[in-house]
Amino acid sequence: MVFESFPQFAYAAPIATFLCSLLIGVVAHFAVFRLRAFDGLAKFPLVPPFIALPATMFAFMMAFMASDAWQNIGDARAALIAESAAVARVAAVPVRPVAAQRQSQAVLRQYLDAAIDEEWKAQFNLRGSARAEAAIARLEAGIWSANGLCEAQPARGTACSDALITATYVKAIDDLRTARHQRLSLGFQGTLVLKWALAIGLALVTAISIAAVHRTSQRTAAIGQVLFCLATWMAFTMVATHIQPYRGPDALSPVPLQELRAVL
Repeated sequence: MVFESFPQFAYAAPIATFLCSLLIGVVAHFAVFRLRAFDGLAKFPLVPPFIALPATMFAFMMAFMASDAWQNIGDARAALIAESAAVARVAAVPVRPVAAQRQSQAVLRQYLDAAIDEEWKAQFNLRGSARAEAAIARLEAGIWSANGLCEAQPARGTACSDALITATYVKAIDDLRTARHQRLSLGFQGTLVLKWALAIGLALVTAISIAAVHRTSQRTAAIGQVLFCLATWMAFTMVATHIQPYRGPDALSPVPLQELRAVL
């Protein structure tokens, strides 16, 4: 949600998670020490192990979200490697006639321009580019068109792509299309409202539990809540800055694709 509001600001997530953690601490502290429902704890305090249950559930929730974030990063790197390898294979296949190969490389450059400049840098792989989709379609149509012309005009002695070249070229295009779709699917992670709502709710319950256990001493409760909220901020920031692999301070860069564009 933060990334969609401030897509160009890499540190929007850490600031938003800090404000969220601060709000959790303030709400929990004032709820325990200002609401009359908690007044009885001053005479009959809760036992400290009471904190363990919500804190453990919160830790498990953050562990699951962190696992998803690491998985997204790994999948994004794999998709980038697969896409760059597919582009290199498409460029290396010796399509015949020579004019068809030159046209193929020109269309491939158009695809890289759209994928890097529009999909990656402008849209953060949140949505696809019509230019990139059209370029893949032209690559696929080009090989069939070249083969059709060669078969229709065999007397001219023009070298044509054999079955192996055609199959290799088409397979490379299919791999390129698959890798691109995987990249775009990882870029669109949705708003993750439910996950973040559950994580924030568990953090709030844990913060209230800490204050409730220390209801007899407001100063002690404040110290415990400050420490917990700092830990919560770091946990939220760790997940928020990595769950979107193409945005944030550690965003994945399209360096392999840029290198291929430079040599085509």
